[in-house]
Amino acid sequence: MKSRENLSEKFSDFLGKYRLIGRRDKVLLAVSGGMDSMVMTRLFSQSGIPYAIAHCNFSLRGKDSDLDMELVENTAHSLGIPFLKVTFNTLEYSRQQGLSIQEAARKLRYDWLTKTAGENGYTLIATAHHLDDSIETMLINLMRGTGVRGLAGIPLKNGNIIRPLLFATRDEIETFAHQEQISFRTDRSNLEDNYLRNRIRHHLIPNLLELDPGFRENMRSFLERMKASAGLLDQEVTHQKEHCIVKEDHGVSIRIDQLMACSSPRLLLFEFLKDFKFSAAVSDDLYESLESQSGKQFLSSTHKAIKDREKIFIVPLGPAATYQEYFIESETRKLEVPGASFSFRKIILEREIQWTEDEDTAMLDLSRIQFPLKLRRVKPGDRFIPLGMKGKKKISDLLTDEKIPLHLKEQVWVLVSGDEIAWVAGIRISDAFRLLPSTREALRVKIVRS
Repeated sequence: MKSRENLSEKFSDFLGKYRLIGRRDKVLLAVSGGMDSMVMTRLFSQSGIPYAIAHCNFSLRGKDSDLDMELVENTAHSLGIPFLKVTFNTLEYSRQQGLSIQEAARKLRYDWLTKTAGENGYTLIATAHHLDDSIETMLINLMRGTGVRGLAGIPLKNGNIIRPLLFATRDEIETFAHQEQISFRTDRSNLEDNYLRNRIRHHLIPNLLELDPGFRENMRSFLERMKASAGLLDQEVTHQKEHCIVKEDHGVSIRIDQLMACSSPRLLLFEFLKDFKFSAAVSDDLYESLESQSGKQFLSSTHKAIKDREKIFIVPLGPAATYQEYFIESETRKLEVPGASFSFRKIILEREIQWTEDEDTAMLDLSRIQFPLKLRRVKPGDRFIPLGMKGKKKISDLLTDEKIPLHLKEQVWVLVSGDEIAWVAGIRISDAFRLLPSTREALRVKIVRS
């Protein structure tokens, strides 16, 4: 009786120590039918905590998958608790999404659990991961060159997902299952060496235990320290984000001077970039580029990072820029384009000689304008005569002189009259279209960025 009582008591103590479940919480248990999740079910049934059972049939093991579901469903009915189930065609989903079978099953499982919990009023989702699972995860992460968080193993809580068995070893769970005569099913794939986790479980950990019988207990303490270290790292990263990261119109930027003033700039850059799906290798490459010429770009699956003079700009990946042209007739008053709107008004200068001078407003000599005007993005090689100059200048050079970041250069609009650029919107008008003392009518154009 002692082992059974100890596991139940440890379960209760563990929940209380980490305040995993509040008085108003209702828990949805993810139960596969295997030993671990069936033991978790028994512990919850003894606890008095409101719970229900959820089961995913991944259709990967033929009749065995159906027998798993039958066992879990019968257990729920015998306990008189709600039972929720779903059946997936995991192989088809993995092919459609280009995922491994394991990745596909994991995504299907967690997406469904999250949706089902929300729809049925369950505030927490519990999975049956235990201490040995966490040790195996840490070793896998270590082999892949992980950071501090990976050395902490499986997190105790991730959003509304909790792991209430992380205190227990596989041996403790097995002993409890036999003493309580808990029915469970064994997934034969767990006995094979096809997966890295299984090879670690069957070969590496037994060797480590042979070298040091206290290995599991040492790892328990180590994982606790790593979780605490990861918490401290999170606090520091959050603090440094306030100093280093600036919200921009089209994304965010990282101030290079503030980053380099930190004690571990390379690590902090990795922590900043991983929020935008950048790998550790790309983060290292970007860090090495900080002393080099501006303009180098780095890609993740979702974002683009551009090293500028004083900042690293991070912007979402979007459709490629196009050179679509918008036409403005003489009677056009307003034009909406991606990221901005333009307004047009003809002014008689003898009557309306007052206007606000700002970069977002252009006053152009109407007599020199050919309708229809064209509005488009900047093209490579575009030139015009900037106000106050005599010769033509590349717009790309003007944007560089104006210190326009590279990712914003792609967003610049130009207003074209005939074959001449009359205005680089929001930056400079052409000297050829400036107001003269003899000018009687002007076209006032304003840009409002969205």
